[in-house]
Amino acid sequence: MGTGVYIHTVGCAKNQVDSEILAGQLPVCTRFLDEAEGAELVVVNSCGFIEAAREESIDAVLEALELKKAGRVDRVVLMGCLSQRWPKELAAELPELDGVYGVGEYKRMIGELALGVADAIPADREALPLHLARRLQSTPFSTYLRIADGCDHRCTYCSIPLMRGAFRSRPLEELLAEAKKLRECGVLELNLIAQEISSWGLDLYGKSMIDKLIRELDQLQFPWLRLLYSHPPLVEEAFADTMAACSSVLPYLDFPVEHVSGRILKLMGRGDNAQSLADRIAMLRERVPGLIVRSSLIVGFPGEGDAEFRELYDFVAAGHFDRLGVFVYSPEEDTAALRLPDAVPVELAEERMGLLMECQAEHALAANEALIGVRERVLVEEQDLDTATSVARSWRDAPEIDNSVEVAGLHPVGQFLEVEYTDALHYDLFAHALPREEA
Repeated sequence: MGTGVYIHTVGCAKNQVDSEILAGQLPVCTRFLDEAEGAELVVVNSCGFIEAAREESIDAVLEALELKKAGRVDRVVLMGCLSQRWPKELAAELPELDGVYGVGEYKRMIGELALGVADAIPADREALPLHLARRLQSTPFSTYLRIADGCDHRCTYCSIPLMRGAFRSRPLEELLAEAKKLRECGVLELNLIAQEISSWGLDLYGKSMIDKLIRELDQLQFPWLRLLYSHPPLVEEAFADTMAACSSVLPYLDFPVEHVSGRILKLMGRGDNAQSLADRIAMLRERVPGLIVRSSLIVGFPGEGDAEFRELYDFVAAGHFDRLGVFVYSPEEDTAALRLPDAVPVELAEERMGLLMECQAEHALAANEALIGVRERVLVEEQDLDTATSVARSWRDAPEIDNSVEVAGLHPVGQFLEVEYTDALHYDLFAHALPREEA
């Protein structure tokens, strides 16, 4: 019997892909466990992006080390962004760890831990590129295609380049091969991700080729092809036209503006201002009918006064966003923003975050209530046996971060279902399944 392994992933979908690549490098007889208890190896794939994620990563490590101390776990290792940035410090602070590995150090980990020595990885899988040997650990019907890693933008608040390095596009042929395999494996929803997708191809081909990549992926006929993490200053008309022209591409775009005040955006090391962002969103909505725009905002950035926050609040109140996440600025070591004056008290930043979310909630509720009586297809993600209901998502909602649909009755997971919406809350819809003859 193979080694029992538990992989605990902290952070974004890019980390999830890293965990799945690691899983694909382990012997086929490896037993992947749903919890750390009883594991022969616990791998914590860490996130170092903001303080909350670092704390979650360390908490996961400490919990696993407690199990090791109690004899209920054999070995514990740390990998990912956090250990990429502070490998020596973490190894010194946590000597009980059996290994500290950076981003992508799969082979070194497997070799040093002697994984796969007794039960060799099959030669045909050993020869596969890392992404083709990937073993899906998430819902097998919805997954991610990471088209690039790293980032060349130098946003003053962001530590990603310190952990992930420069922007590196994956070649078109490699991406198409991975996507084709995922489609053949039954994936219904493919979500394109990178630190930002808008620059894909720039380093390989001398210019952004994201439009070409999307059109090529469209030929594989995924039912849902979703675009995440665009870079607003680079989103142009050609990109919008590509979205509209591709039948599998959902009219949904992750468009993280971070702020709208021109002065704050300049301090952030980003482009745009409120007017240019409003114009670009209007262009997108005009060219992509029914577009859902998701965005993220940072409040409490150094120098954000009442006037800058009012400008941001008015922009949200104007209804530019369909989905929104708001975050309090997190000071990050070795970033330029750390040297900026006029820090905003955390209490004030949190108050501003609450005001924005309350404002957005009004738009969210109105939009959901407008869907009552609408019939459409949703993707069933899980069943709740206690309530005899199913949890699903509409095309308007990305995995894990957006709204959900509660459907009466237990329905097959990983399949599409025709429903009619019957009720709404701010961030949830309720529905009943339609009889086949009505679907």
